[in-house]
Amino acid sequence: MFTGSFERKPPVEGTASTRSRHAEAIGVRLRVLFIALLCLVAVGVVTWRMVYLGQQRVIEHQALEVAEVVARAAASARSVYAAQIVEKLRRDGFGSHAEFENRAGYVPLPAQFLKMFGQQVSSENNGLFSYKPVSKWNLEPSQYLTDEFLRWAWPQLEVQDRETPAAPIDWKPVWRIDAVNGAKILRYLRADPASARSCVACHNAQEALPEVRARRVQQGVPPGKQWRLHQLLGAIDVTIPLDKVEVFAAAQNRITLAVIIGVVGAGVVILGFLVSLDVTRSRRMARELSWQANHDSLTGLASRTAFERHAEELLHHARAGGGVHALLFMDLDQFKVVNDTCGHTAGDQMLRQLSSVLREQVRMNDMLARLGGDEFGVLLEGCPPAKAIEIAEKLHAATQDFRFTWLGKGFSVGISIGMGEICPATESVETVMSQADLACYAAKDAGRNRIHVFSATDAEITRRRSEMEWISRISRAHEEGRISLAVQDARYLKTAARPALYREMLLRMADEDGKPVPTGTLIAAAERFNFMPTIDRWVVKTVLGAIARGELPIRGNDIIAVNLSGTSLNDDHFLDFIRERVRQLPTEVSRSICFEITETAAVASISRAQTFMKSVRAMGCKFALDDFGSGLSSFVYIKNLPVDFVKIEGSFVRAIVTDSVARAMVEAVCHIGRAIRATLIAEWVENDALLAQVKELGIDYAQGYAVSAPQPLRLLTPSEGSRSHRAARRLRASGSR
Repeated sequence: MFTGSFERKPPVEGTASTRSRHAEAIGVRLRVLFIALLCLVAVGVVTWRMVYLGQQRVIEHQALEVAEVVARAAASARSVYAAQIVEKLRRDGFGSHAEFENRAGYVPLPAQFLKMFGQQVSSENNGLFSYKPVSKWNLEPSQYLTDEFLRWAWPQLEVQDRETPAAPIDWKPVWRIDAVNGAKILRYLRADPASARSCVACHNAQEALPEVRARRVQQGVPPGKQWRLHQLLGAIDVTIPLDKVEVFAAAQNRITLAVIIGVVGAGVVILGFLVSLDVTRSRRMARELSWQANHDSLTGLASRTAFERHAEELLHHARAGGGVHALLFMDLDQFKVVNDTCGHTAGDQMLRQLSSVLREQVRMNDMLARLGGDEFGVLLEGCPPAKAIEIAEKLHAATQDFRFTWLGKGFSVGISIGMGEICPATESVETVMSQADLACYAAKDAGRNRIHVFSATDAEITRRRSEMEWISRISRAHEEGRISLAVQDARYLKTAARPALYREMLLRMADEDGKPVPTGTLIAAAERFNFMPTIDRWVVKTVLGAIARGELPIRGNDIIAVNLSGTSLNDDHFLDFIRERVRQLPTEVSRSICFEITETAAVASISRAQTFMKSVRAMGCKFALDDFGSGLSSFVYIKNLPVDFVKIEGSFVRAIVTDSVARAMVEAVCHIGRAIRATLIAEWVENDALLAQVKELGIDYAQGYAVSAPQPLRLLTPSEGSRSHRAARRLRASGSR
């Protein structure tokens, strides 16, 4: 930073003045830093005090809520007892009596029942709360106004009483925080009025008894009290200890104080850096980008790029005589069930939790990485096969023991692990990763949820068996009609006269028992064994044929989107097939057809993708670039791709509420999309908060569970289709006019 100043030695006569200016500048910086430090400390103290007071208010509020619930529940219990049990006994010729123990067929008075019920509940809740009925007019000494709080609170309830209430009185509870032996408790007194005429009659009769009148005189209370309906009869005294909550709050205060100290310290450090000009924004951004390039944003594990780079280092190390290493490829079993059942938010949370579990099973010098989706990799440095198997078994056992709970639903997943060896004879990183991948597929084919070690002697058999099994399964499902389509709508977020819905066709497959096969597994297997072009042909034929027959009506300016795989783009005959099918549609209908290709597929063969897209767009169809932003080359290639829609990568969209970097990237995608005049679609919009942010960013469409969940595609019958087809044509014709 000061290089230019020291390249030439300043004149001697200027040295003193230069040093003086430098010292003065240092003094100014120190004063500014000192003032900023004082401000930060003051802010920290005020913040801590506000947090402390806020906690006290929250504790009081929650304690009052609990006390109110307890008091109301106790009153309800007494009311039910009086209305159901006592009244039933009275109708049967018995009833309630203060001396019920000596009278056959009699039960306790409701007030006695409430006392016994309160004693039982208070003794069984581990000291969380206690309550008892009290009254100035009670018959039992234990329920008199025996302490200072009750004698203070009771008159405040009497003030609220009425001489002749015509309706229930809106009683306000009386409460305060007391200290007993240094521990805080909440004392809470809620009125328990005469809520039924039977209660009034019972208590009035009791007060008229000679022995009760004598007791009142002895207590110094006017005898012969007579109540009316809704008047103050008694109260429920609730006591809630606050010591446990106070201890927890004190611990939180210590954490808060530590955080404030950390924030203040960080502020001092940042100010120091700013004052000394040692840290620039470009350096901070470089560090952030470096971290993102080497870590998975969801789990914090190493990224695929970092994993492959470290694998190259271990391979060079092994070739230099540094021993052997191991590579584990791990794929979760049945993870798609969580996403399909509870949505991507639940799936993301499960991946975070499981990543923490897996991280604890590897050694300090090992690398655990998320390779994509539900796939993980482990590089075991200096690890012979026997030790690698031992670590793989620990990872497998930890996954077996892992349980994930979401909204009351429990899930468990298995894990298939394939192991490859990095040794001097290993050809390349791609080779060992392929070996581990094959071993993992072998583990899945052998029943999933197990470990398989790659061996050159069985690699060909495993490959052939996997290929035949998947081709057979997919072909059989195709022949038996177990491959179907679902549709998920994307909602247009603006008010202009533009397409109302963007309807994406999704692939689904059921196994022989009718259970759904995870779509990701189906597509991965079909692409792996080059069966995806066959499936894409079936999807295109089914969708475009249904549209042509009117079984899949296009209402107004709706868009029907069909996904195409990367393998289909590389099929030399697939473009001719698309042309043949599109030519069978009227021109106005073909304008409503959109083909989706992923950014990865397009970039993998950019020239072929350009040719394919330009040819199909010339026939009136549209194109959408799916998962845009998932690759590092997004912004380089998009200007060369003739796209009408840009679907923003869902992993960025779902993080824009909490992650400023993700929001900035989505904003950048929006700017580029508008620059190329493409319509923007946000994927994975799972909740209303995300939907609001997407609207704020000016994105055209939103797609996700907050808008519409995937639904099975329903085709109309021929008669329905004919009528709908004619109506749709009239609607489009009127729209064109």
